[in-house]
Amino acid sequence: MPRYFFHYRTDEELVRDEAGSELADLEAAEQQAAEIGKAIIDKLAGEGGETRAPRTIEITDARGEELLYVVFWEGPKIGEGPASPVTPVSVH
Repeated sequence: MPRYFFHYRTDEELVRDEAGSELADLEAAEQQAAEIGKAIIDKLAGEGGETRAPRTIEITDARGEELLYVVFWEGPKIGEGPASPVTPVSVH
């Protein structure tokens, strides 16, 4: 199985995934990136952190070739209640 790396980028930093994960294909890697993005937003929201800034998970292969960007953030608050996460968007 191919190994994919999930690098987390904000406006201020890039956190590189040095270990990577073996997954069946790029579609599985995209799903993994969306789950990572949701977990990051959930953690930030639970800690009272900034959740409205856009972030990306950059998926690369073992050679470092960029394969896919998954962009995510929590949507703006509209009306009553908490903001809701925006569905991650992939950029090929």
